[in-house]
Amino acid sequence: MEPEKSLDAAITRALEKQPEVVVPPDFAARVMRSLPARRFRRKVPVGRIGVVAGMLALVLAMFALAPHATPQFTNFAFDLELLLLVQMAGIGFLLQGVVSKE
Repeated sequence: MEPEKSLDAAITRALEKQPEVVVPPDFAARVMRSLPARRFRRKVPVGRIGVVAGMLALVLAMFALAPHATPQFTNFAFDLELLLLVQMAGIGFLLQGVVSKE
């Protein structure tokens, strides 16, 4: 039974032994040299592009509805054009807020 206990003790010591980690002092420099050169990324204002695209879509929809709209509140095309105009004014207000913050 003694060899079994010594084997268990040896296994326990081997498992409990902490490996010694050594990092060379020039490791970070070597990694940075091995990486490809960074390309300059231009910052794209995605929000402003979306706002302008939305306004363009609203203008196109208004031009498509214009031949069918008569200035009466009972005309669906006229009501839809008014709604699109209000939405475009709201988007313009938001765009003005975005531009003034920069």
